Amino acid sequence: MVVDSKIIKTGTPGLDELFAINGFKKNSSILVSGEPGAGKSILAMQFIYNGAKLYGEPGVFITSEQSVEKVRSLAKDLGMDFERYEESGLITIIKVPIARSSEIAPDKMRAAIKKAGVSRVALDSITPFEILATDIKDFRLKVMSLLEMLVRDNITLLVTAEKRKTDFESIEFSPEDFIFDGLIFMGRLRRAISFERVLSIIKMRGTDHSIKLHPVEISSTGLVVKPIED
Repeated sequence: MVVDSKIIKTGTPGLDELFAINGFKKNSSILVSGEPGAGKSILAMQFIYNGAKLYGEPGVFITSEQSVEKVRSLAKDLGMDFERYEESGLITIIKVPIARSSEIAPDKMRAAIKKAGVSRVALDSITPFEILATDIKDFRLKVMSLLEMLVRDNITLLVTAEKRKTDFESIEFSPEDFIFDGLIFMGRLRRAISFERVLSIIKMRGTDHSIKLHPVEISSTGLVVKPIED
């Protein structure tokens, strides 16, 4: 599939169409934050998997919470065969150990994402680094250093993070939210006696975008952003 060289498509059904350019601006950084179970990790996995499968774009998936084997297993349960594209070199999965004062981008990770041809990186998630940071200012400097490194290498980055307060009408933003080019918020809304997963694009530099709340559906085939019913 031919894609505009200035655009990175997520390949997630219903998502790219929410942006005026039909995807992310290439070489941008996007933070996907929200509550547990909202679909953040699935979106990150689809970002890397669809890049390889649909667009032939090499990507690196970095996990800070799950093992590499667990990532492969979870992806496969959602119809994403990571191993197939690992064998061809289009997908690399890295487990980053977390400890106090640990680097967000250790040497192993830097080496993998600097290899020739890598165009997209997903980090799932950044929250453990923040929780264990001995100095919050140092943590933010490390985030900025990571973004600057990827900008130099012309890589598009998607990062997930937990959001402590998930009320869409009174979102509490953290300083990290302002560092990224794009901010997508995922959570749930009460619908009578049940809840509905939803997604909202808070900001995206370089393109107009929808400002509505969009329903999200997760099934055995992955995550889909559904049309808004009239």
